Amino acid sequence: MKVIIRIGGLLGILISLTAMLFAFVDDSYTLGNFGILAIIGSVMGIIGSFKIENKGNIDGFLIIIGIILGVYGLWVFYIIPAALMLVPYLWVLLPKLKNQRTTT
Repeated sequence: MKVIIRIGGLLGILISLTAMLFAFVDDSYTLGNFGILAIIGSVMGIIGSFKIENKGNIDGFLIIIGIILGVYGLWVFYIIPAALMLVPYLWVLLPKLKNQRTTT
């Protein structure tokens, strides 16, 4: 699952750089400026993927904030990287929540 989140983050970086390149060519700098938010979000998602299977909460926080920043920055262009980051995170998170409910 970590690998899929990292692939989503790398794909997000590539899509963000491509959107920024086309924004500079087209003289539409708003998409280029928001592309930086998507790059930051992708990097946060990659960093969060390194410790996703531990019991810490900071990894999930980084992944969720990274997805929100990416979607806010590029909207439609960031749908695939967001799905590649969100689905594996939920796949790991839901069994953790289920185990916490049964132990209490």
